[in-house]
Amino acid sequence: MTIVVLSQKEGYNAAHADHMRKSIYEQADTLEGELPHIVLSHELDIKGSWTIVPLLIPLSNKFPDVEWFFFCLENTVIRLEKLLNVLGKFSASQDVWFGHMLYDREPTIIHHFAQHAKKFRYPHIASGFAMSAMLLRRLSKQVSEGNELKTDFSIDVSYEFANFVLNSTGVKLHHVSKFCIVSASDCATYPRFFHSCSSSVTQENIYFAVKTCAKNHLDRIPVVKNTWAKYDLNIGYFSDAADKNLREAYIVPNTTTGHCAKTYAILQEATKILKKRNINWLVIVDDDTIFSVVRLLNLLTCYNSKHSVAIGERYGFRIWDSHYGYPYLTGGAGVVLSAPLVHLMVESGVCTCPSTTTPDDMHLFGLCLLQLGVDVVHSSMFHQAQPVDYAHAYLASQEPISFHRFWSVDPEAVYNDWFAEADRILPIAATTKHTEL
Repeated sequence: MTIVVLSQKEGYNAAHADHMRKSIYEQADTLEGELPHIVLSHELDIKGSWTIVPLLIPLSNKFPDVEWFFFCLENTVIRLEKLLNVLGKFSASQDVWFGHMLYDREPTIIHHFAQHAKKFRYPHIASGFAMSAMLLRRLSKQVSEGNELKTDFSIDVSYEFANFVLNSTGVKLHHVSKFCIVSASDCATYPRFFHSCSSSVTQENIYFAVKTCAKNHLDRIPVVKNTWAKYDLNIGYFSDAADKNLREAYIVPNTTTGHCAKTYAILQEATKILKKRNINWLVIVDDDTIFSVVRLLNLLTCYNSKHSVAIGERYGFRIWDSHYGYPYLTGGAGVVLSAPLVHLMVESGVCTCPSTTTPDDMHLFGLCLLQLGVDVVHSSMFHQAQPVDYAHAYLASQEPISFHRFWSVDPEAVYNDWFAEADRILPIAATTKHTEL
Protein backbone atom coordinates (compact mmCIF):
# COMPACT_ATOMS: atom_id res chain seq x y z
CA MET A 1 0.00 0.00 0.00
CA THR A 2 1.02 3.57 -0.68
CA ILE A 3 -0.44 6.24 1.59
CA VAL A 4 -0.62 9.65 -0.06
CA VAL A 5 -1.03 12.61 2.29
CA LEU A 6 -2.28 15.74 0.52
CA SER A 7 -0.01 17.96 2.57
CA GLN A 8 1.06 21.63 2.51
CA LYS A 9 4.46 23.31 2.80
CA GLU A 10 3.66 25.80 5.57
CA GLY A 11 5.44 24.87 8.81
CA TYR A 12 2.43 23.91 10.92
CA ASN A 13 0.87 21.85 8.13
CA ALA A 14 4.12 20.14 7.15
CA ALA A 15 4.80 19.25 10.79
CA HIS A 16 1.36 17.67 11.07
CA ALA A 17 2.02 15.57 7.97
CA ASP A 18 5.42 14.47 9.26
CA HIS A 19 3.91 13.49 12.62
CA MET A 20 1.34 11.43 10.75
CA ARG A 21 4.06 9.64 8.78
CA LYS A 22 5.93 8.74 11.96
CA SER A 23 2.73 7.45 13.56
CA ILE A 24 2.03 5.15 10.63
CA TYR A 25 5.57 3.76 10.67
CA GLU A 26 5.30 3.12 14.41
CA GLN A 27 2.04 1.25 13.90
CA ALA A 28 3.55 -0.75 11.07
CA ASP A 29 6.47 -1.80 13.28
CA THR A 30 4.13 -3.28 15.87
CA LEU A 31 2.30 -5.24 13.16
CA GLU A 32 5.61 -6.71 11.97
CA GLY A 33 4.49 -6.52 8.37
CA GLU A 34 5.79 -4.79 5.29
CA LEU A 35 6.05 -1.03 5.78
CA PRO A 36 3.65 0.99 3.63
CA HIS A 37 5.04 3.63 1.32
CA ILE A 38 4.15 7.10 2.55
CA VAL A 39 4.10 10.11 0.25
CA LEU A 40 3.73 13.68 1.53
CA SER A 41 2.56 15.52 -1.55
CA HIS A 42 4.25 18.82 -0.65
CA GLU A 43 7.63 17.09 -0.79
CA LEU A 44 7.02 16.12 -4.44
CA ASP A 45 6.61 19.77 -5.40
CA ILE A 46 4.12 18.94 -8.16
CA LYS A 47 2.01 21.89 -9.23
CA GLY A 48 -1.65 21.47 -8.29
CA SER A 49 -1.07 18.23 -6.38
CA TRP A 50 -3.93 19.18 -4.02
CA THR A 51 -6.37 18.43 -6.86
CA ILE A 52 -5.06 14.80 -6.95
CA VAL A 53 -5.10 14.43 -10.75
CA PRO A 54 -1.52 15.78 -11.23
CA LEU A 55 -0.30 13.05 -8.82
CA LEU A 56 -1.70 10.11 -10.77
CA ILE A 57 1.04 9.65 -13.37
CA PRO A 58 3.96 10.15 -10.91
CA LEU A 59 2.38 7.73 -8.41
CA SER A 60 1.71 5.13 -11.09
CA ASN A 61 5.31 5.34 -12.30
CA LYS A 62 6.95 5.37 -8.87
CA PHE A 63 4.97 2.51 -7.32
CA PRO A 64 4.36 -0.08 -10.03
CA ASP A 65 4.05 -3.02 -7.63
CA VAL A 66 1.64 -1.82 -4.93
CA GLU A 67 -1.95 -3.03 -4.79
CA TRP A 68 -3.61 -0.07 -3.07
CA PHE A 69 -3.33 3.69 -2.86
CA PHE A 70 -4.86 5.50 0.11
CA PHE A 71 -5.37 9.28 -0.08
CA CYS A 72 -5.98 11.51 2.94
CA LEU A 73 -5.24 14.88 4.55
CA GLU A 74 -2.76 15.99 7.20
CA ASN A 75 -5.44 15.80 9.88
CA THR A 76 -6.61 12.28 9.00
CA VAL A 77 -6.08 9.76 11.80
CA ILE A 78 -5.18 6.29 10.50
CA ARG A 79 -5.47 3.11 12.54
CA LEU A 80 -3.29 1.01 10.30
CA GLU A 81 -4.39 -2.45 11.36
CA LYS A 82 -8.06 -1.58 10.91
CA LEU A 83 -7.32 0.07 7.57
CA LEU A 84 -5.55 -3.08 6.34
CA ASN A 85 -8.56 -5.12 7.45
CA VAL A 86 -10.84 -2.90 5.35
CA LEU A 87 -8.59 -3.25 2.32
CA GLY A 88 -8.62 -7.03 2.75
CA LYS A 89 -12.36 -7.11 2.07
CA PHE A 90 -11.90 -5.76 -1.45
CA SER A 91 -10.14 -7.18 -4.50
CA ALA A 92 -7.18 -5.16 -5.68
CA SER A 93 -7.47 -6.89 -9.06
CA GLN A 94 -10.64 -4.90 -9.80
CA ASP A 95 -11.35 -1.26 -10.56
CA VAL A 96 -12.59 -0.15 -7.17
CA TRP A 97 -12.44 2.80 -4.82
CA PHE A 98 -14.11 3.43 -1.51
CA GLY A 99 -14.38 5.99 1.27
CA HIS A 100 -16.95 7.82 3.39
CA MET A 101 -19.62 8.81 0.89
CA LEU A 102 -20.92 12.36 0.71
CA TYR A 103 -23.71 13.57 -1.55
CA ASP A 104 -25.69 16.73 -2.25
CA ARG A 105 -29.26 16.91 -1.04
CA GLU A 106 -29.98 19.60 -3.63
CA PRO A 107 -28.05 21.45 -6.37
CA THR A 108 -25.39 23.69 -4.82
CA ILE A 109 -23.30 26.61 -6.01
CA ILE A 110 -20.01 24.95 -5.04
CA HIS A 111 -20.79 22.20 -7.55
CA HIS A 112 -22.00 24.63 -10.21
CA PHE A 113 -25.58 23.62 -9.40
CA ALA A 114 -24.99 20.26 -11.10
CA GLN A 115 -28.06 18.03 -11.11
CA HIS A 116 -27.66 14.27 -11.06
CA ALA A 117 -30.48 11.84 -11.74
CA LYS A 118 -29.28 9.79 -8.77
CA LYS A 119 -27.36 10.88 -5.71
CA PHE A 120 -23.80 11.46 -6.90
CA ARG A 121 -21.27 10.04 -4.46
CA TYR A 122 -17.98 11.70 -3.64
CA PRO A 123 -15.54 10.98 -0.80
CA HIS A 124 -14.89 12.89 2.38
CA ILE A 125 -11.15 13.34 1.88
CA ALA A 126 -10.49 14.12 5.55
CA SER A 127 -11.68 10.56 6.28
CA GLY A 128 -9.52 9.26 3.44
CA PHE A 129 -10.32 7.09 0.45
CA ALA A 130 -8.68 3.97 -1.01
CA MET A 131 -8.25 3.13 -4.66
CA SER A 132 -6.98 -0.04 -6.29
CA ALA A 133 -3.73 0.41 -8.18
CA MET A 134 -5.47 -0.99 -11.24
CA LEU A 135 -7.99 1.86 -11.21
CA LEU A 136 -5.33 4.47 -10.50
CA ARG A 137 -3.32 3.29 -13.52
CA ARG A 138 -6.39 3.50 -15.73
CA LEU A 139 -6.91 7.06 -14.56
CA SER A 140 -3.25 7.99 -15.07
CA LYS A 141 -3.51 6.70 -18.64
CA GLN A 142 -6.50 8.97 -19.20
CA VAL A 143 -4.43 11.90 -17.94
CA SER A 144 -1.45 11.00 -20.13
CA GLU A 145 -3.77 10.97 -23.14
CA GLY A 146 -5.11 14.40 -22.21
CA ASN A 147 -8.55 13.17 -21.23
CA GLU A 148 -8.84 14.73 -17.78
CA LEU A 149 -11.68 17.16 -17.12
CA LYS A 150 -10.19 20.56 -17.96
CA THR A 151 -12.51 22.92 -16.13
CA ASP A 152 -11.53 26.52 -15.48
CA PHE A 153 -12.12 26.42 -11.71
CA SER A 154 -11.25 23.91 -9.01
CA ILE A 155 -13.57 24.47 -6.06
CA ASP A 156 -14.35 21.19 -4.30
CA VAL A 157 -11.61 18.65 -4.98
CA SER A 158 -13.44 15.57 -3.69
CA TYR A 159 -16.47 16.23 -5.88
CA GLU A 160 -14.47 17.13 -8.96
CA PHE A 161 -12.14 14.14 -8.63
CA ALA A 162 -15.11 11.78 -8.22
CA ASN A 163 -16.62 13.31 -11.35
CA PHE A 164 -13.36 12.62 -13.21
CA VAL A 165 -13.29 9.00 -12.03
CA LEU A 166 -16.88 8.38 -13.08
CA ASN A 167 -16.58 10.07 -16.47
CA SER A 168 -13.25 8.39 -17.24
CA THR A 169 -13.97 4.84 -16.06
CA GLY A 170 -17.62 4.55 -15.07
CA VAL A 171 -16.52 3.43 -11.59
CA LYS A 172 -18.62 4.67 -8.65
CA LEU A 173 -17.47 5.23 -5.10
CA HIS A 174 -18.29 2.53 -2.51
CA HIS A 175 -19.27 3.67 0.96
CA VAL A 176 -17.29 2.26 3.88
CA SER A 177 -18.63 3.12 7.32
CA LYS A 178 -15.27 2.40 9.01
CA PHE A 179 -13.91 5.47 7.25
CA CYS A 180 -15.54 7.70 9.83
CA ILE A 181 -16.63 11.31 10.14
CA VAL A 182 -16.04 11.36 13.90
CA SER A 183 -13.92 9.05 16.05
CA ALA A 184 -15.36 5.75 17.31
CA SER A 185 -13.74 2.54 18.54
CA ASP A 186 -14.26 0.62 15.30
CA CYS A 187 -13.05 3.40 12.96
CA ALA A 188 -10.18 2.67 10.62
CA THR A 189 -9.82 6.39 9.87
CA TYR A 190 -11.36 9.68 10.95
CA PRO A 191 -10.51 13.39 10.74
CA ARG A 192 -8.90 14.95 13.79
CA PHE A 193 -10.62 18.09 15.03
CA PHE A 194 -8.46 21.20 15.08
CA HIS A 195 -6.76 22.13 18.36
CA SER A 196 -5.10 25.47 18.93
CA CYS A 197 -1.33 25.49 19.38
CA SER A 198 -1.29 28.06 22.23
CA SER A 199 -3.22 31.05 23.54
CA SER A 200 -0.79 33.57 22.11
CA VAL A 201 -3.11 35.36 19.64
CA THR A 202 -5.78 37.75 20.89
CA GLN A 203 -8.18 40.07 19.09
CA GLU A 204 -5.72 42.94 19.71
CA ASN A 205 -3.31 41.17 17.32
CA ILE A 206 -5.70 41.43 14.35
CA TYR A 207 -7.09 44.21 12.19
CA PHE A 208 -10.40 43.42 10.47
CA ALA A 209 -11.15 45.17 7.17
CA VAL A 210 -14.75 44.90 5.98
CA LYS A 211 -15.36 45.52 2.28
CA THR A 212 -18.70 47.21 1.69
CA CYS A 213 -20.46 49.83 -0.44
CA ALA A 214 -23.15 52.44 0.16
CA LYS A 215 -26.02 50.31 -1.12
CA ASN A 216 -25.25 47.69 1.56
CA HIS A 217 -24.88 50.03 4.55
CA LEU A 218 -28.50 49.72 5.60
CA ASP A 219 -29.03 45.96 5.30
CA ARG A 220 -25.66 44.21 5.62
CA ILE A 221 -23.61 46.37 8.00
CA PRO A 222 -26.15 46.10 10.86
CA VAL A 223 -25.89 42.30 10.58
CA VAL A 224 -22.10 42.48 10.80
CA LYS A 225 -22.28 44.81 13.81
CA ASN A 226 -24.89 42.67 15.55
CA THR A 227 -22.90 39.43 15.16
CA TRP A 228 -19.13 38.95 14.97
CA ALA A 229 -18.23 42.68 14.94
CA LYS A 230 -20.04 43.49 18.19
CA TYR A 231 -16.95 42.44 20.10
CA ASP A 232 -13.99 44.58 21.11
CA LEU A 233 -12.04 44.46 17.84
CA ASN A 234 -9.72 46.55 15.71
CA ILE A 235 -12.06 46.99 12.74
CA GLY A 236 -12.47 49.30 9.77
CA TYR A 237 -15.23 49.58 7.17
CA PHE A 238 -14.09 50.34 3.63
CA SER A 239 -16.75 51.74 1.32
CA ASP A 240 -17.32 54.03 -1.65
CA ALA A 241 -19.13 56.55 0.55
CA ALA A 242 -19.86 57.53 4.12
CA ASP A 243 -23.47 58.16 5.17
CA LYS A 244 -25.65 58.23 8.28
CA ASN A 245 -25.63 54.43 8.38
CA LEU A 246 -21.83 54.19 8.28
CA ARG A 247 -20.29 57.53 9.20
CA GLU A 248 -16.91 55.95 10.00
CA ALA A 249 -16.38 54.46 6.53
CA TYR A 250 -12.97 54.80 4.96
CA ILE A 251 -13.48 55.81 1.32
CA VAL A 252 -12.07 53.48 -1.37
CA PRO A 253 -12.93 53.14 -5.07
CA ASN A 254 -15.77 50.77 -5.93
CA THR A 255 -16.84 48.89 -9.06
CA THR A 256 -19.76 46.57 -9.77
CA THR A 257 -17.42 43.66 -10.58
CA GLY A 258 -13.89 42.53 -9.81
CA HIS A 259 -13.08 44.99 -6.99
CA CYS A 260 -9.30 44.72 -7.45
CA ALA A 261 -8.67 48.45 -7.05
CA LYS A 262 -10.87 48.48 -3.97
CA THR A 263 -9.09 45.62 -2.26
CA TYR A 264 -5.65 46.96 -3.20
CA ALA A 265 -6.63 50.31 -1.66
CA ILE A 266 -7.53 48.42 1.53
CA LEU A 267 -4.08 46.82 1.52
CA GLN A 268 -2.47 50.23 1.07
CA GLU A 269 -4.33 51.67 4.04
CA ALA A 270 -3.91 48.51 6.11
CA THR A 271 -0.13 48.48 5.80
CA LYS A 272 -0.06 51.89 7.52
CA ILE A 273 -2.52 50.80 10.21
CA LEU A 274 -0.64 47.59 10.99
CA LYS A 275 2.64 49.47 11.36
CA LYS A 276 1.17 52.28 13.44
CA ARG A 277 -0.65 49.97 15.87
CA ASN A 278 1.91 47.14 15.78
CA ILE A 279 -0.73 44.60 14.69
CA ASN A 280 0.32 41.15 13.42
CA TRP A 281 -2.55 40.08 11.16
CA LEU A 282 -4.95 41.55 8.62
CA VAL A 283 -8.30 39.87 7.91
CA ILE A 284 -10.21 41.05 4.83
CA VAL A 285 -13.88 40.03 4.66
CA ASP A 286 -16.95 40.89 2.64
CA ASP A 287 -19.91 42.63 4.23
CA ASP A 288 -21.84 39.36 3.87
CA THR A 289 -19.23 37.15 5.55
CA ILE A 290 -20.22 35.60 8.87
CA PHE A 291 -17.54 34.01 11.04
CA SER A 292 -16.21 33.18 14.46
CA VAL A 293 -13.53 35.50 15.79
CA VAL A 294 -12.49 33.04 18.52
CA ARG A 295 -12.02 30.13 16.13
CA LEU A 296 -9.95 32.39 13.90
CA LEU A 297 -7.79 33.38 16.88
CA ASN A 298 -7.28 29.71 17.73
CA LEU A 299 -6.23 28.89 14.17
CA LEU A 300 -3.68 31.71 14.06
CA THR A 301 -1.88 30.38 17.14
CA CYS A 302 -0.44 27.73 14.83
CA TYR A 303 1.14 30.18 12.35
CA ASN A 304 4.10 32.53 12.63
CA SER A 305 3.02 36.14 12.05
CA LYS A 306 6.64 37.13 11.36
CA HIS A 307 6.57 35.05 8.15
CA SER A 308 4.70 35.79 4.91
CA VAL A 309 1.50 33.82 5.47
CA ALA A 310 -1.83 33.86 3.59
CA ILE A 311 -4.66 31.66 4.89
CA GLY A 312 -8.18 31.00 3.63
CA GLU A 313 -10.16 28.71 1.36
CA ARG A 314 -8.14 27.68 -1.69
CA TYR A 315 -9.66 27.60 -5.14
CA GLY A 316 -7.79 26.93 -8.36
CA PHE A 317 -7.84 28.49 -11.82
CA ARG A 318 -6.98 26.20 -14.76
CA ILE A 319 -4.86 24.01 -12.49
CA TRP A 320 -4.43 21.47 -15.28
CA ASP A 321 -2.43 24.13 -17.21
CA SER A 322 1.14 23.69 -15.96
CA HIS A 323 2.19 27.09 -17.30
CA TYR A 324 -0.66 29.46 -16.46
CA GLY A 325 -2.78 27.73 -13.83
CA TYR A 326 -2.58 28.82 -10.19
CA PRO A 327 -4.31 28.53 -6.79
CA TYR A 328 -5.86 31.49 -5.02
CA LEU A 329 -7.75 32.29 -1.82
CA THR A 330 -11.40 33.04 -2.47
CA GLY A 331 -12.39 36.35 -0.93
CA GLY A 332 -15.88 35.71 0.38
CA ALA A 333 -14.68 33.11 2.87
CA GLY A 334 -12.32 35.67 4.38
CA VAL A 335 -8.59 36.07 3.74
CA VAL A 336 -5.99 36.25 6.51
CA LEU A 337 -2.62 37.89 5.79
CA SER A 338 0.36 38.29 8.09
CA ALA A 339 1.64 41.84 8.50
CA PRO A 340 4.98 41.18 6.70
CA LEU A 341 3.05 39.85 3.70
CA VAL A 342 0.74 42.88 3.61
CA HIS A 343 3.77 45.18 3.60
CA LEU A 344 5.43 43.10 0.88
CA MET A 345 2.35 43.10 -1.33
CA VAL A 346 2.15 46.89 -1.23
CA GLU A 347 5.84 47.82 -1.19
CA SER A 348 7.07 45.33 -3.83
CA GLY A 349 5.01 46.92 -6.58
CA VAL A 350 4.17 43.56 -8.17
CA CYS A 351 0.57 43.40 -6.94
CA THR A 352 -0.92 46.50 -8.57
CA CYS A 353 -4.15 45.73 -10.39
CA PRO A 354 -4.22 45.40 -14.21
CA SER A 355 -7.61 47.14 -14.08
CA THR A 356 -10.07 48.32 -11.44
CA THR A 357 -12.43 45.44 -12.30
CA THR A 358 -9.87 42.61 -12.24
CA PRO A 359 -11.10 39.83 -9.89
CA ASP A 360 -9.44 40.85 -6.63
CA ASP A 361 -9.03 37.44 -5.04
CA MET A 362 -7.65 35.78 -8.18
CA HIS A 363 -5.14 38.56 -8.79
CA LEU A 364 -4.13 39.68 -5.30
CA PHE A 365 -4.44 36.38 -3.43
CA GLY A 366 -3.41 34.22 -6.37
CA LEU A 367 -1.17 35.60 -9.11
CA CYS A 368 0.39 38.22 -6.85
CA LEU A 369 1.33 35.66 -4.18
CA LEU A 370 2.65 33.34 -6.88
CA GLN A 371 4.95 36.10 -8.13
CA LEU A 372 6.09 36.77 -4.56
CA GLY A 373 6.86 33.08 -4.02
CA VAL A 374 4.27 32.72 -1.24
CA ASP A 375 2.25 29.48 -1.09
CA VAL A 376 -1.36 29.98 -0.02
CA VAL A 377 -2.42 27.98 3.04
CA HIS A 378 -5.74 26.18 2.70
CA SER A 379 -7.98 25.67 5.71
CA SER A 380 -11.19 23.67 5.29
CA MET A 381 -12.68 25.74 8.13
CA PHE A 382 -13.20 28.70 5.75
CA HIS A 383 -16.28 28.53 3.51
CA GLN A 384 -17.12 30.59 0.44
CA ALA A 385 -20.79 29.55 0.53
CA GLN A 386 -23.67 29.08 2.98
CA PRO A 387 -24.08 26.06 5.29
CA VAL A 388 -26.78 24.60 3.05
CA ASP A 389 -24.26 24.37 0.19
CA TYR A 390 -22.21 21.70 1.97
CA ALA A 391 -22.94 18.07 2.74
CA HIS A 392 -24.15 17.61 6.31
CA ALA A 393 -21.48 15.04 7.13
CA TYR A 394 -18.74 17.33 5.81
CA LEU A 395 -19.64 20.13 8.22
CA ALA A 396 -20.12 17.65 11.07
CA SER A 397 -16.42 16.76 10.96
CA GLN A 398 -15.10 20.29 11.58
CA GLU A 399 -15.59 23.53 13.46
CA PRO A 400 -16.16 26.14 10.72
CA ILE A 401 -14.60 29.58 10.92
CA SER A 402 -16.64 31.29 8.22
CA PHE A 403 -19.61 31.18 5.85
CA HIS A 404 -20.49 33.61 3.10
CA ARG A 405 -23.57 35.15 1.47
CA PHE A 406 -26.88 36.24 2.92
CA TRP A 407 -29.03 34.77 0.13
CA SER A 408 -32.28 33.21 1.34
CA VAL A 409 -30.98 32.77 4.88
CA ASP A 410 -31.22 34.64 8.16
CA PRO A 411 -27.53 35.56 8.61
CA GLU A 412 -27.95 36.35 12.29
CA ALA A 413 -29.45 32.90 12.79
CA VAL A 414 -26.47 31.39 10.95
CA TYR A 415 -24.14 33.21 13.34
CA ASN A 416 -26.12 32.12 16.39
CA ASP A 417 -26.29 28.50 15.23
CA TRP A 418 -22.63 28.11 14.27
CA PHE A 419 -20.47 30.72 15.99
CA ALA A 420 -22.11 32.57 18.90
CA GLU A 421 -21.27 29.95 21.51
CA ALA A 422 -17.56 29.99 20.61
CA ASP A 423 -17.37 33.79 20.56
CA ARG A 424 -19.17 34.53 23.81
CA ILE A 425 -15.88 34.65 25.76
CA LEU A 426 -14.96 37.89 23.94
CA PRO A 427 -15.68 41.27 25.53
CA ILE A 428 -18.42 43.35 23.88
CA ALA A 429 -17.17 46.60 22.35
CA ALA A 430 -18.22 50.01 23.53
CA THR A 431 -20.13 51.94 20.85
CA THR A 432 -17.86 52.90 17.92
CA LYS A 433 -14.77 51.72 19.78
CA HIS A 434 -11.85 50.92 17.42
CA THR A 435 -13.88 51.71 14.31
CA GLU A 436 -12.43 55.14 13.62
CA LEU A 437 -9.52 55.39 11.18
